[in-house]
Amino acid sequence: MDNRYELYCLVDPVFYDSPVTDGAADLVHTGRPAPHGWTRTEQGELVALRPVEAGLPEQGWKIHISARPDNAALVMDTVWLYCVRTGLAFSFLRGEHVLHLRNAKHAGGAGGELATLYPADEAQLERALTELGALLDGVRGPSVPGGLRIGAGPLHVRYGAFAERHCTGPDGRLETAIADLDGTLMPEWQGPGFVVPSWVGLPAVLRPHLEAGRADVLDGLPYTVEAVLHTTRGGGVHLARDARTGRRVVLKEARPHAGLDASGADAVTRLERERAALTRLAGLDAVPALLGDLTAGDHRVLVLEHITGTPLARLSRDGRAAAHTAWALDLCARVEAAVSAIHARGLVFGDLHPGNVIVRPDGGIALVDYEMAVPFDEAGGAAFAVPEGVTGADVDHYALACLRLALFLPVTELLRIDRFKAAELADLIREEFPVPDGFLDEAVRTITGVRRAKRVPGAHIPAWYSATLPDPERWQRLRRSMTLAILSSATPERDDRLFPGDIAQFATGGLNLAHGAAGVLLALELSGSGRFPEHERWLAERAMRPPEGGRLGFYDGLHGIAHALTRLGRQAEALDLVQLASGRRWESLGLDLYGGLAGIGLNLAHLADVTGESQLLLRAYDVADLVASRLAAEETAPVGPPTGLMYGSAGPALFLLRMHERTRESRLLDLAETALRRDLRRRRAAEDASPHLDSGGAGLAWVLGEYLRWRLDDDLLRAYGVLDRAARAPFSFQPGLFAGRAGLLAYLARQRADDPEIETQLRGLGCHAVRYHAHLAFPGERLLRLSMDLATGTAGVLLAVATALHEEPVTLPFMPSAAATERPHLTLLDSQGLGSETPC
Repeated sequence: MDNRYELYCLVDPVFYDSPVTDGAADLVHTGRPAPHGWTRTEQGELVALRPVEAGLPEQGWKIHISARPDNAALVMDTVWLYCVRTGLAFSFLRGEHVLHLRNAKHAGGAGGELATLYPADEAQLERALTELGALLDGVRGPSVPGGLRIGAGPLHVRYGAFAERHCTGPDGRLETAIADLDGTLMPEWQGPGFVVPSWVGLPAVLRPHLEAGRADVLDGLPYTVEAVLHTTRGGGVHLARDARTGRRVVLKEARPHAGLDASGADAVTRLERERAALTRLAGLDAVPALLGDLTAGDHRVLVLEHITGTPLARLSRDGRAAAHTAWALDLCARVEAAVSAIHARGLVFGDLHPGNVIVRPDGGIALVDYEMAVPFDEAGGAAFAVPEGVTGADVDHYALACLRLALFLPVTELLRIDRFKAAELADLIREEFPVPDGFLDEAVRTITGVRRAKRVPGAHIPAWYSATLPDPERWQRLRRSMTLAILSSATPERDDRLFPGDIAQFATGGLNLAHGAAGVLLALELSGSGRFPEHERWLAERAMRPPEGGRLGFYDGLHGIAHALTRLGRQAEALDLVQLASGRRWESLGLDLYGGLAGIGLNLAHLADVTGESQLLLRAYDVADLVASRLAAEETAPVGPPTGLMYGSAGPALFLLRMHERTRESRLLDLAETALRRDLRRRRAAEDASPHLDSGGAGLAWVLGEYLRWRLDDDLLRAYGVLDRAARAPFSFQPGLFAGRAGLLAYLARQRADDPEIETQLRGLGCHAVRYHAHLAFPGERLLRLSMDLATGTAGVLLAVATALHEEPVTLPFMPSAAATERPHLTLLDSQGLGSETPC
């Protein structure tokens, strides 16, 4: 679970938004003009200054300087004056609020550093460490993940990128890159420990600090760590064994000045709160025993009883409605009894959610993580995000009410957007499970704060979802409602985004197909919702000014924007973007469809067809040759993630299939088969049962079905059948196109078959539907806020529904639609595609 989303919920109650919204909380340094002879640039939360005459390398040893919000201004004064005086390039966070968020408990990436310095060589590195270290002696700041701490002060060093270069990481996504001695790009190390690349020598100035920092803070304790259960910015939770008794225990470690919460409390403060709570609750069956309280260096460690069991969030549901209902009612009663016992000791648990409920092998339960456990008069927040004004014991009562619904329909995160959705969720639960009315009614009253009116069967399904309507009328209502929601959310006055979407738009830009304006406008056009010239101009104007080092791929960068502009009739601008992309380093990108060579090659071939530019097709052939050579070279590479349409080998297979259609070269078909079998092997090795479009079974099955139209293979036919069944999953936590129910709908509707599962998926989307300005909208990743983008939000749902209901064939770019011309084996595939089940 990606907890970074919590940070993007702080600004807007409806949409994810950047914590950096205006300059009200900026440091004074953020508004300072660049000194004479320096250049100044801003990108999101960072401000960068460089001497005009400085010739910096593309990578090297970087100095990170950490700080706390309360000493950030003082630290920045020292850094600014020193760097300007010595001509040392630097960048810094624009405000104390950003520093707080980057050092928050669930923040991603590097954190804790206020400023980063870029020495031109080792001599400048040594000089800066010596002189600036003396100036900042005694300043306290958190440790920087991946950095080597220099003494006891706030300076840290690590090797990394100076210039904006990217390559594909282990999960298939683009990451900041450095180059080895041969010039091959590889991801910059972003892990928690200090790592020196194998081809880089360690500067002499760093050697004594490396020796001093080798020991882990847990090494001196009488416990042997067996596994890391969980890590956050503020510390970690470890499964360990007591070397003296052989007893298994849990070590909970907290680091000072790190892992800040909304109040500014660090991990050590919260661990002290947990220690006090566990002491007060000692002896309760559902509370783990506190076995020890230790200090290791400047870290604090609690030794806790190891609870044997499984987190409730990981338990699968019993397929029988009556059996699941009986189990859920019993479990809920046990949790409520445990919370009542905690209340009887004068505390509010404060963090009740399925991840903190451990179900023991005998069916009993335990509650873990007491960082938020406080006396009644201090309680005012919970993991289920209680509404404003809910305090004291009612914090836990609200969370318990949410748990009642989540045990049957685990989408209660939606209640953060609209708590009155609880009544609709309760009605949906009643349709499938024999739950006593009072059990759900009480939960709905607690969540909404009002008594419900008389229930109307099916009232939770909006009128535009009614299956009794003729398809054309139903489709027109759906399309109009989603279109108006999308248009109502537009913010043309902003430069960073036009439509609110996933938090990724603040890292990759608000223009691209997956999370930006290009994807939304493309979905509106493909679905027949109309053209919107003002929004198209917003996109085109900003697309022609891409940031240096920006993304180039199809779903994350310039090629996808060019694809959308072409569809919108702006071919000249699209060709200019493609030409701009061709001048940047694209050859080292990954092979994937999302941001790599497969997507670029498909787009070049498509633009050649649309514009008649033969040079584009020749370049597509060049990309195909590169993909083919790299696929062959990587055939012996270790089996591992990622898999699927967007990030795995199914994307290159799709590209090779499309090029085979043009050339009829059998080697391209052979390579497509190689790529598909690789994804099947990886999926089998990882025991991956994900059904989704981006990295799951639906995307892989879609491309595999295309391959089988050209060449029949019994093994692949059986694998297709298994993947196809996986793509018919009856429930999906998220509604989105790439990783949710909308993607399954788009896959099932690809043949326009009279498939009853299409109606099931259409109606199932109503579970996630939320009204925005009286129109139909859908939440994004984690369900905590609405999204309008293509990958995760309303635009993607609109496109998926269009595949099922639109009068004209609609599909994702480069994917076959219902109007696709039949290929060899089509009839055989349709009749035998659901072969006998085999693991894949």
